[in-house]
Amino acid sequence: MNYISSIQNPIIKNLLLLQKKSRERKKQKSFVVEGKREIKRALMAGYTFKFILFVKDHHNSFKKFGKQISSFVSVSSDLFNKITIRSGSEKFIGVGNSKTHNLDDLKTNNNGIYLIAESLEKPGNIGALLRTSAALDISAFILTNQKSDIYHPNVIRSSLGGVFSIPVFISDSEAVIKYLKKNKIQIISTALNKESRLYNKILYKKPFAIIVGNESNGLSENWISNSSEIIKIPMKNNIDSLNVSVAAALILNQSTHS
Repeated sequence: MNYISSIQNPIIKNLLLLQKKSRERKKQKSFVVEGKREIKRALMAGYTFKFILFVKDHHNSFKKFGKQISSFVSVSSDLFNKITIRSGSEKFIGVGNSKTHNLDDLKTNNNGIYLIAESLEKPGNIGALLRTSAALDISAFILTNQKSDIYHPNVIRSSLGGVFSIPVFISDSEAVIKYLKKNKIQIISTALNKESRLYNKILYKKPFAIIVGNESNGLSENWISNSSEIIKIPMKNNIDSLNVSVAAALILNQSTHS
């Protein structure tokens, strides 16, 4: 088993590169995940790891996943503190092998509930949507017109590992709209316009998809014009919008219990 104490070690230098550069994550088909809980969720979802770094002799926590982990690397506490992004990572950082997220691999069913996010820019918002989707056991999360890397460290962190817990797919809006219509999945878009109905006053008939839009510009006209329903959340005190993850959580909770 290797022991590393220098930040100049090639393994560490590459890990830092993967943390910072989406281009490198795509090129190497790899991602960095911190925390025992998040790493375990990835392993339970079938992900494999190039290696897991740890401080002190705690790697036995992953003993039952031995075949999915190529190696363990022990690092000094000082080095770990230099390379970790978050506090409280329980002294584990892993470099995993990413999966493909092609829309063609999505298998629909008559009881499906799907969350679709168009052109989201902030990794934290994507992560929060994934966390909510995992908590409510949504059938799949689809990211369209991708502007942020699904394996960005802040996506993984904000999702609490939810990115690994549910099926995730990436495509463009046009292809997803065609897919939903082909599979007779109701399209329910979120927008403020004269056709919008209150989110708690409509019938959510499975299978259906909830569509949320860009943080600043909302949904594109393509989604609006192809919607079965357009919904909104009532607000007071001159507030005209909610954070996209908060809005999605309210709607998904309503739709899954209605």
